[in-house]
Amino acid sequence: MDASRADRVAVVALGCRVGRTDATSMAAALGPGFRVAQPGEGADWVLVATCSVTSAAAASSRQAVRRAAVDHPGARILVAGCHAVFESTVLSGLPGVAAVVEPRDHASIPAVLLRLRAGQKPDVAVAAARGEAPPWDAPPDATAGPARPVLKIQDGCDASCAYCAVPLARGASRSLGLEECLARIAAVGRVRPEVVLAGVHLGAWGGDLSPRRNLADLLRAVASSRAVRRIRLSSVEPLDLPVGLLGEEAGELLCEHFHLPLQSGSDRILAAMGRPYRAAGYARVVEAVVRARPGAAIGADVMTGFPGETEADHRATLALVGGLPLAYLHVFPFSPRPGTAAAAMPERSRDAEVKRRSDELLGWAARSRAAFLDGLRGRDLEVVVERVHGPKALGTSREYAKVSFPAAGCARGDLVRVGPGDPGFDFGRGVARAASPS
Repeated sequence: MDASRADRVAVVALGCRVGRTDATSMAAALGPGFRVAQPGEGADWVLVATCSVTSAAAASSRQAVRRAAVDHPGARILVAGCHAVFESTVLSGLPGVAAVVEPRDHASIPAVLLRLRAGQKPDVAVAAARGEAPPWDAPPDATAGPARPVLKIQDGCDASCAYCAVPLARGASRSLGLEECLARIAAVGRVRPEVVLAGVHLGAWGGDLSPRRNLADLLRAVASSRAVRRIRLSSVEPLDLPVGLLGEEAGELLCEHFHLPLQSGSDRILAAMGRPYRAAGYARVVEAVVRARPGAAIGADVMTGFPGETEADHRATLALVGGLPLAYLHVFPFSPRPGTAAAAMPERSRDAEVKRRSDELLGWAARSRAAFLDGLRGRDLEVVVERVHGPKALGTSREYAKVSFPAAGCARGDLVRVGPGDPGFDFGRGVARAASPS
C-alpha cells in the first residue's frame, strides 16, 4: 500500500523503560496499511501504552487516554500496557477507546487493528489464560531510534514483593533466547556503540531457558562475539548482579553504572516488603561493585511511607544511603496497588510525613549527586553523542553522566572522548528525583 494512504498511528508511551520499549516495538510492528504518525501530525489511531506501577501512574494513564481523544478528534484509541490489566472496564468506557490490549497480548495489536478497520470485533488472544507467552516483539530499527537503544531481553516476574503489581500484569518471568539476544545485540552494534539491556526482572534472565542461563553467561557470550562496544544494564536486583564478572574481560563491556533497587534501609521494612536481602547484604553488594569498578555510578530506588514505616525505619534508610557511595536516588512514595499484599496493610503514614521523608532523602541525593559529578570533573569520559544542537553536543558517559561539550564535527550516535580540557565541557542536569521505579 502507498505509505501516503496508510492509516496514521500516533503512539503515546508512559511508565518504565520496559513499557516504553514495548511501545516502540509495537509501533515498529504495525504492519501494512499503517504507519507511525509524525510529531504534530493528525492520527487515525492512537496507541496509548499505559503504566500502573503507582496510583499516580495509573491516573496519568487515564489522563493520557482522554488527552489522546482531544488531540486527535475522531481517532480510534487502543489502550495497551500494565494499566490495561487492572482497569480494562474503565479504560474501555473512555471516549474514543476501541480496544484494550493487555501486556501479554501486545503481539496481537496488528491483527486487532486490521479487524477494527474492517468493522469486526477485535479478537484479542488472552495469552495469560492459555498459560503461554506470546512471540517476542520484533526489535525496532536501531538507526531510527535513540542513540543508546534499549533492548528488552526479559519480561514478567516471579518475585512476590508486597507492594508490586507488575507480576499480576506481566505474568511469570520469561527470557529471550541466548542466540536471539546475541543477534539483536549485534544488529544494534552495527549502527550504535551502546545497547541498554532491560527487563522487568532483568537479573532473572535465562532462568527459564533450557539449558538454564544467567546474565553472566550472556555477557560472556557478547564479549566473545565483540558485537557491540559497550553494554549498560538497566535496573538489576542487588542479589542478581554478577559482581564476580566485573573483574573479567567480559565485565569490561559493562558501563560503570549499576542501578540496584534498595527500597528501604530498615531490615524490618525490607522483611515486610518481601525483599530477599537485608541492609547489610545490600551494602556488601555495593562495596563489592566499588572494589571491582572504582568510580562507578551506583543508583538506587527508595520507597517512603510503606505501611508500618516508623521514624526509626526512615532514619535507618538515611543512615544506610548516607554511608554508601551512591551517585543518585529515585525516591517515590508508597502507593497501594490492587491485588498486592501491601494494599491491605494498615498503619499508613500521613501524606505530610511521607513528603518530609522524601524531601530528606532527595536533599541527601542532590548532595551526593553533586559530589559524584565533582569526582568526574578531572577525568576524560567516553560519551555517546545523543544530540547535536548548533555548536554544542550532549551525550551520556559510561558513568551515566549527561555531558555537554563542543560538537566539533561529531554526529548523533558517535562515541567520543571528552574531558575538562575541552572548552565548554560541563555536566547536564542530575538524576536525583522523586520518581516511579524504572
